Amino acid sequence: MRAVKYGTTRDYVLAMTTVLPNGEILDLGRSVTKSSSGYSLLHLMIGSEGTLGVITELTMKLIPNPQEDISFILPFEDIEKAISAVPKIKLAGLDPQSIEFMERDIVDSSAEYTGNKVIPTVVNGKEAGAYILVTLDGNDEDEIFQRAETLAEIGDELGAYDTLMLRDAADKAAVWAARSAFLTVIEAETDLLDEMDVVVPVDRIAEFLSFVHDVGVKNDVRIRSFGHAGDGNLHIYCCGNDIEQEEFLVKSRMVMKEAYAKCADLGGQVSGEHGIGHAKKHYLRASVGDTAHNMMAGIKQVFDPNFILNPGKVCS
Repeated sequence: MRAVKYGTTRDYVLAMTTVLPNGEILDLGRSVTKSSSGYSLLHLMIGSEGTLGVITELTMKLIPNPQEDISFILPFEDIEKAISAVPKIKLAGLDPQSIEFMERDIVDSSAEYTGNKVIPTVVNGKEAGAYILVTLDGNDEDEIFQRAETLAEIGDELGAYDTLMLRDAADKAAVWAARSAFLTVIEAETDLLDEMDVVVPVDRIAEFLSFVHDVGVKNDVRIRSFGHAGDGNLHIYCCGNDIEQEEFLVKSRMVMKEAYAKCADLGGQVSGEHGIGHAKKHYLRASVGDTAHNMMAGIKQVFDPNFILNPGKVCS
């Protein structure tokens, strides 16, 4: 969730020890701040999903914890208006720790399932249809408040019903607990489920979500979504109840095929954080093209010619 400001785990890996498929031990990287020393086998190994080697030791970079953080809820009429605020927030120099988006239906389901009704559904007499949840952090509370004023101005400009500050630790914890329960709620309310975790450019999120919802309607598949609006990583679920599994899989695959194609058209990627595994292999190939995919397969062949590590995953 904090990748919008702090990056992802790979940005903090300085070195590792890896056991190769032939049993050889390989040390990659060094505890230095920069390197221009040949191909980066370290970063090749990161995210390889256990297909190239077994990582046995990591050296990580640490950064200081911010002294203060405050979260803010901005309710909007609909998801398009909510998402429209994200690029402006990122360009305003607010340096947010995280920017999450939530649609009203999942907020209602979370409140009913958990009993946690901390996220308001009516704000200043208006029904909220979607929200963004923004966290600002730093070492000075007054400085955070200054940035919060700019955040509120952006919200007002783009139609937010209010900018609700979660300064109290209990309120902040309750909101993030509700957000963390979204997938649990979806699973509890759904008999059959398929998911994608695409990442698209931040300024194309609303377009992609609208497209996927339309494709869901066309194929009679309920679409539910939430995600990390600050970095464009979207968690989208095809949900099926009162339907046979085979029929659901046919419909879900039709949605997935169109959604992944649209993602590629918008300049996105098949997976933002969950990885490829087995289920997304074909979508990866369609997204990156045969040349890049064949290069990945060639790398797999070099590291693991007998295909003993996590076979059948990613590109093999």
